[in-house]
Amino acid sequence: MARAMRPVVVLMLLATVLFIVDGVLDHNYLNEPILEEYKGVGWTSFVFAFANLLMTIAVARGSERTLLGRIALSAFFMVERPLTAFILGPKPMTSVAVHFATAIVELIIFVGALRVWRLGRSLVAADVDAMFALDGTGPRVVTGLASPTVTAAPAPRSPAATTTDGDAWLLGILTLLLAAILVADGVVAGFIPGGRDWGVSGGSSGWLVYLFAVVILAVATRAVHGGGVALRVLFTLALILFIERAFSPFVLRIVDPVQLGLHGLAALAALGLALATARAIRTGAGPAESSRRAPVT
Repeated sequence: MARAMRPVVVLMLLATVLFIVDGVLDHNYLNEPILEEYKGVGWTSFVFAFANLLMTIAVARGSERTLLGRIALSAFFMVERPLTAFILGPKPMTSVAVHFATAIVELIIFVGALRVWRLGRSLVAADVDAMFALDGTGPRVVTGLASPTVTAAPAPRSPAATTTDGDAWLLGILTLLLAAILVADGVVAGFIPGGRDWGVSGGSSGWLVYLFAVVILAVATRAVHGGGVALRVLFTLALILFIERAFSPFVLRIVDPVQLGLHGLAALAALGLALATARAIRTGAGPAESSRRAPVT
């Protein structure tokens, strides 16, 4: 596992460097205060670089949850990097090239990290985090001839995850809380019958929070019953909403304290939902440990 993880970690470090290079190129091109560049979000390249470095360290130390989070962020960056190369304002061609290079690196990270994660979950190990670690301190998986007195009874691996009652309740409550905050944000912003004009860009796109709420509720309806795919989709959506709620006030230049507070609460709820979903995926993604024990004859 350590051998398979090394290329992924190296690519994550490369992505960190590319984020920093992009931020420097954009700043040198505009030569403006860093907090005002590109509608106030130009500085996020440096934030992405710092967050990516922390996640790289955590992944290298064997954090399975962080690896799952990095897979979701790779999917986000594969879309975000090409879009921000154009929609935020004019950029030098070198910066545009770095944006697309980063998107390509993120695609490779996504494929590689997903392959490593699936490989790790397919092995029998007492400590999955230790198995993912680069130092190779995880438990060894011994292959070879079986003992004549022990017959290994392979248990079929279930394709669908299962959630405990506690996990299901937690996911349901956090999803309802996040959806309620999103709806409240739309109402406070004036997106009600007879209120503001509804559009698809700028400040008129605030009504999209209603769509976000419907989508995440629909996915959670399946995820609380243990759907393996639904749990992973819910995890990805929660991370995307966390990033969107945290940074959209800077893009839309929101100054109303109530809206800012709702954005902050939604970001916290989305982060909590992402962590709870990651826990549900980890604890319920495979067969019970007892089904893996080899019967003694």
